[in-house]
Amino acid sequence: MQSINGHRSILFLAGDMSGDIYTSRLAKRLAARNPEFILHALGGRHLGEAISGTGGTWIGDTTNCSAIGITSVLTIYPRVHLLSLKLRQFVRTHPIDAVVLCDWGGFNCFHLSFFKKAGIPILYYFPPRSWQRTGSPGLQIAPFVKRVATPFEWSARRLKEAGCQAEWVGHPLLESEAGRMSREELRIEFGVKKNEKLIALLPGSRMPEIKILGPRMADAAEKILCEYPAKFIVPLPEPLVEKARAYFPSTFKIIVGRAADALLACDAAIVKTGTATLEAAVVGAPQVAVYDLGWAGRIEWLLLWVWKRIPFIAMPNIILQRMAVPELLGFDCRPEAISAAICKLLGSEVERELMAKDYSEIRRHLGEKLSVSATERTAEILEEMLGKPAFETENLASATAPASR
Repeated sequence: MQSINGHRSILFLAGDMSGDIYTSRLAKRLAARNPEFILHALGGRHLGEAISGTGGTWIGDTTNCSAIGITSVLTIYPRVHLLSLKLRQFVRTHPIDAVVLCDWGGFNCFHLSFFKKAGIPILYYFPPRSWQRTGSPGLQIAPFVKRVATPFEWSARRLKEAGCQAEWVGHPLLESEAGRMSREELRIEFGVKKNEKLIALLPGSRMPEIKILGPRMADAAEKILCEYPAKFIVPLPEPLVEKARAYFPSTFKIIVGRAADALLACDAAIVKTGTATLEAAVVGAPQVAVYDLGWAGRIEWLLLWVWKRIPFIAMPNIILQRMAVPELLGFDCRPEAISAAICKLLGSEVERELMAKDYSEIRRHLGEKLSVSATERTAEILEEMLGKPAFETENLASATAPASR
């Protein structure tokens, strides 16, 4: 170990918005269990705040440093390259006992051999392509990592077969936040009248996505109003709120973060494909998943991806391997189609009940029956990597309340 004066030094890396949130929870839990640990991070604002007060360094801000497709990668490459240089310089000049990588496969996998050569043990939390059930993608991490904590049972099985010490820890979306308001309280806060429907609009966490999907969601909302009295709520990441306002009518309620609250309170949701579709499933929000790209992205999709015949894009459908949630993608992602799908959900109790049944199955796949939360178990795995005595870990776990599922 490279620790100084017995103080273990841990480095966290996360680039995606969801990874930043999950890793910040892990960092907070680890700091609570081990106040003597020094925590460093290359991550977003949640992770930066989580390590403050531990004596560590926030190496850089990775907000908006994730990308989908070649054109998006080229746009962010200069900034990401500078962050890579800063990271490597930091690691060369600071003692690091372990590194925790979360998702962000392009960046994190690029640095696997660097950490391996530096002799720093790696814990991969949310390994790349953990949702994939077959094939080799995602298994390239096996020679480099010491432990893997993965949200899906099949991911753990595949990685074990590839030689990893992998464990299914479940998904942190199942961890309820202390003090969360009830659905009824949230609807009162959001000003929903008894005769009104509340529709949540989740256009994504990247500005290019919001520019494309925001206007279509707004147009779909106008069509929904022709069928139902409704209010519309739009949760957005704090850094994007001001820019994103231009894409939604002033009558829409825009809130900072709080996607889970908006989904819990709503009667239906229009959700950009990604983690938010899983979040809707966890809280039970009927949803329609949408996605589209600009013209450059569409051309790239047609040239590089469409021939692979990817059956599903929305995470609930990927998990169940069938169409549980309507997907409106590309040329099908039109206001008319979106509003029709939402109105069908609002008007059919049978449709909502079928979706709720599918959601129950999804929650089981996410680890609803596991006895320990994903964050808690991953903190334990990291302590095991660092050689913390088992009896000490157990005592700490019993002395502090774990996050509930």
